[in-house]
Amino acid sequence: MKQEVSNKKFVLGQYFTRIEIVERTINLILDYKGYERKIRILEPSFGTGNFMRILKEKGFANIEGCEIDKRFTQKPIDFFQYPLEEKFNLIIGNPPFTKYNIKESYYHPQKYLFGKLRPEKYLTNRQAKKEKLRIENAFILKSIKHLKDDDSSIGFVLPISFFIANKNKQTKKELLKKFRTIVIYQNDKKWVDEPIPCCFTIFTNTESFKDKIVLLYEDGKKVEEVLDKSNLLDKELIPKSFLYKKNNHIEGIPLSKFLSKKKVKYNKSYKENNVSGGNILEKKLIPPEEEISDYYLAVCRVGNSSVGRTGLINIKKDILNDMFYVFKFKEEFDQNEELKEKICRLINKGQDHFKNSSIRVGSKSIKKREILEFKI
Repeated sequence: MKQEVSNKKFVLGQYFTRIEIVERTINLILDYKGYERKIRILEPSFGTGNFMRILKEKGFANIEGCEIDKRFTQKPIDFFQYPLEEKFNLIIGNPPFTKYNIKESYYHPQKYLFGKLRPEKYLTNRQAKKEKLRIENAFILKSIKHLKDDDSSIGFVLPISFFIANKNKQTKKELLKKFRTIVIYQNDKKWVDEPIPCCFTIFTNTESFKDKIVLLYEDGKKVEEVLDKSNLLDKELIPKSFLYKKNNHIEGIPLSKFLSKKKVKYNKSYKENNVSGGNILEKKLIPPEEEISDYYLAVCRVGNSSVGRTGLINIKKDILNDMFYVFKFKEEFDQNEELKEKICRLINKGQDHFKNSSIRVGSKSIKKREILEFKI
């Protein structure tokens, strides 16, 4: 029974927000966008009801909610069948979201083709034709259609991966059309029971931050960065990692001067490898009498403890698992044993950089360009 509930939870995308986080996020709405207590509010997936409870404690009474899980309500309502004629000043909560390694999702656009409310009424044409769609995108897009006017707002807990560069572009384009102000908030607390980095995002319109994105991070002190809203489409707007990179710029020469950007083919096997994130640090020197040009740089691309670990691997002999980016040295450095070993050593000294600049759903991971931009 416990396994059944767990599977249901992941399929429904249920990650319940801790009460102290709910209080902080509601206060943020009131800080950046003050609202009178008589406004009409919707929580589209209320779950355990924390958002509705705190809103009522703060004097908001005109609150409605949807929830499909019968464990939490005697009158289940599917938000995707909820009439678009219902309009609200504020839509707030923690909608379901798609865990990176769970393929199932209760939201399939095709499922609603013959319902009272067809997906093309709130999804883009491209998204409405998909068999599956990330649940958080569907909730955002339908919520936009429920807003009363340009003074209305959405405040959602989202997986921080929503703001990875070049992800969720169709939804982000719709957000840019509707809103002039976006506030993305993170802190150093645990938001849900699962190890999933989250943020709270306010989509709204304000004069003080017109056409701006506000990145906000708290870890005992509040750090704020204001950017042009056009950055939403192509920048990685994860407050913690963005501000870390900005405030911890490393002086030196980028690795792109020494490493080729071309894709490298190498021996790879999950079961038969002799090189993994666990032993890559042992591969720091080129053995005597070995051909120097056979040694390439391997950087661990994923893993909370392994990300950024680096070694020199023999491209002809070694077999790696699937945790690495492998780089060939540029021709002018290919026979330079001392340089290869020094670069390997310096990257390993910078492992904390990759751990701090990598905040994603699931295991921490880095992109190839982040390694090439790393300075030594």
